[in-house]
Amino acid sequence: MKNRYVLIRIAMVYGVLTLVTTISLAQVGVGVRGGLNASNISFERSPDKSERFGFHAGVFADVPVITDFMSVQPELSYSLKGAAFKLLNERKTLNMSYVDLLLPVAFKLDAFDLQVGPFASYLLSTSDYKVFGNNAIIVDAFKKFDAGLTAGLSYNFNKLLVGVRYIQGFIDVTKDNAQILLGDGKNAVGQVSLGYKF
Repeated sequence: MKNRYVLIRIAMVYGVLTLVTTISLAQVGVGVRGGLNASNISFERSPDKSERFGFHAGVFADVPVITDFMSVQPELSYSLKGAAFKLLNERKTLNMSYVDLLLPVAFKLDAFDLQVGPFASYLLSTSDYKVFGNNAIIVDAFKKFDAGLTAGLSYNFNKLLVGVRYIQGFIDVTKDNAQILLGDGKNAVGQVSLGYKF
C-alpha cells in the first residue's frame, strides 16, 4: 500500500513538471555557469579546519512558472569541494569532486534572481582519507551521496549574470569506518560565479 502511494506521488510530480515544461517550452532559457568554490566540511574531530578553494562549472535552464516573477532553474555542474586542515604542523587538503544537481526556484526582482531549493550530489573522486603522502589511513571513508539546500542571489544584465550562493549539505558524509578519526561531517560551500544565458 505504501509503495502504491509513493508511485502515485511520483506520477503526480512528474505530471506537473511535464505540464509546466510543455506550457513554458517556448520560453525556456539555457546557459552556462562557473566560478570559485570556498568549501569546508564540519568534521567534529579534524584539527584546525579551513576552507579549501576549488571551482564549479555547469549548465542550467530557466523554466518560467509565473512570467517575470518565478521560474525553476535546474542546474547540473561539476564541483570541486573538500576541506583543508593541519596535521603535525603540515597543511593537508582533502579534494572531493562531485556532480551536483541543483533545483532552485528563482524569484525575479527586477534584475535580481533570488534562488532557493534542494540539491543532490554524487561523489566522483576516490573516497579515501589520506594524510601521509599517498598512504591512505582510511579507505572508502566517505559516502557517495549528499543532499541539502542551496540559496543564492544573481544579478542579470543582458545575457550575462553574476551570482553568489551558499550550499549546505544535510547528510553526514563520513562512513562508519571514518567516524572514530573524523566524527560527523557535512559539506558547506560558498560559490561566486559568472554565467551566460543563450
